[in-house]
Amino acid sequence: MVTHPRTVAMAGVLTAGIGMGVVATTLKIADGGHTVLDTTLSSATGFLFLLAGAVAHVRRASNPIGLLIALVGLALFTEDLQFADEPLTHTAGLALAAASSPVIAHLVLAFPHGKLQSRGERVLAFSAYAVVFSSAVLGLLVNDDPRNLAAIAASPEAEELVKRLLELVGALIGGGVVVVLLYRWLTGRLPQRRLLSPVLAIAVVGAVSTTVGSALGSGHPFSEPLLDVYRISFCLWPLTFLIGVLRARVGNAEMIRLLLERDGSGLAALVQDDEVWKDSRSIDALNAAAGLVLDNQRLAAELEERLVEVQASRARIVAAADDERRRVERDLHDGAQQRLVSVVLLLRMAERRLGDDLTPAVATLLKSTIDELQATVTELRELARGLRPPILTEAGLIPAVRSLLDRVPIAVHLATADVPRLSGAVEATAYFVVSEAVTNALKHAQAEQVRVCIRVEEDGLRVDVHDDGVGTADIGGGSGLHGLRDRVRALGGELTVASEPGTGTTVSAVIPTDG
Repeated sequence: MVTHPRTVAMAGVLTAGIGMGVVATTLKIADGGHTVLDTTLSSATGFLFLLAGAVAHVRRASNPIGLLIALVGLALFTEDLQFADEPLTHTAGLALAAASSPVIAHLVLAFPHGKLQSRGERVLAFSAYAVVFSSAVLGLLVNDDPRNLAAIAASPEAEELVKRLLELVGALIGGGVVVVLLYRWLTGRLPQRRLLSPVLAIAVVGAVSTTVGSALGSGHPFSEPLLDVYRISFCLWPLTFLIGVLRARVGNAEMIRLLLERDGSGLAALVQDDEVWKDSRSIDALNAAAGLVLDNQRLAAELEERLVEVQASRARIVAAADDERRRVERDLHDGAQQRLVSVVLLLRMAERRLGDDLTPAVATLLKSTIDELQATVTELRELARGLRPPILTEAGLIPAVRSLLDRVPIAVHLATADVPRLSGAVEATAYFVVSEAVTNALKHAQAEQVRVCIRVEEDGLRVDVHDDGVGTADIGGGSGLHGLRDRVRALGGELTVASEPGTGTTVSAVIPTDG
């Protein structure tokens, strides 16, 4: 089983965050310079960010916002390494003293999509990382703490200057982030405002409380309560991000519900792009689009069902026509043809018995009558054979076609592969295609040569009849080829005619072997 890289990263962040959280809480307690409320709230804040990030990732693994939320918790705990007595750990803590600030700025700018959407947002996020970490490195160089291993030019004045500069730039970046957040809230539709409102409310409360508290000074009686308000609001902040992620998830579920209400077939759409929820009208548009899709699917299913019914009815018509041909053939053979043969025999017997008693005129008339009756019998035999030759039923397609071509008074070349016995409808249709094409070549094309090719391919039985006649044949010009095309299509096949002046005519039919 392959694990997504973001899931692996999340597991690493959570493991490091939990471990760092235990270390940070221990260091703050051991330092002794923090109140119980401060230690409790700071630890709870870090763990809540880790928890909110984990839940967000589980609920929406495709969105990197969960990883960003968890990274804030890890960064908060790394800041407390500065309270360690061990020099190396203390130095690392000084370098990471404001590590959470750029990550929080990144999180706010990327919420709820998990990605920075505009160039301005990317500039703000990059500036936050660059200013915070470059100032931290600069502060390390001038920090006069004896535990600082990176001090080169320790100077309290320079350290204070760097600290003030960092606070100023941080305030500017923070103000920019709040402005972007406000702009999104003001220009967004109702779904986006619902996502941003809790985050924005906590950000405003925290910003106002810490700003007013700093302005009043540490000696003012309201300074510490305002700082506690900031700590409490900041502790609740990860929950607002999690609520936003869950609300977006509910939006997706609502969309699925809307689609399911439109049709009971189980169709549902998962909207992965959170941009959809910026505009409340998008839900209506998607719902309408889903309705069109469902209607189209329903119409397509009905059309397919009716097409199957039409094909089945056409196949039944072809079968009925074949049955009728066989009945007419039997009636001609057993009825009219036999009676005419009997009449011819009786007339010949009369001619032999009367013999010399007949006058020349009567004898001539009797002989002409016998000849005409014999020609009528021959025509009836040809007609019966044309309806459905017995050899087609008894021997199969290839012998029937060969028998047909033997009676053609022009040069004919027959090419056949190993064609097995097929269903009666398929063999009869193929036979009639050859018969009609050869008949047209004799009557209309003035052809001198005909080539017939019959073979079985993957898509069915293929019949090609080519003549070297004058061409210009039109499948819609007569009833013969047009009727044949309908018959071929009734079996699920297709008949085409290629005919250019002077190049002859090619009639091709492909008939499914299960037709």
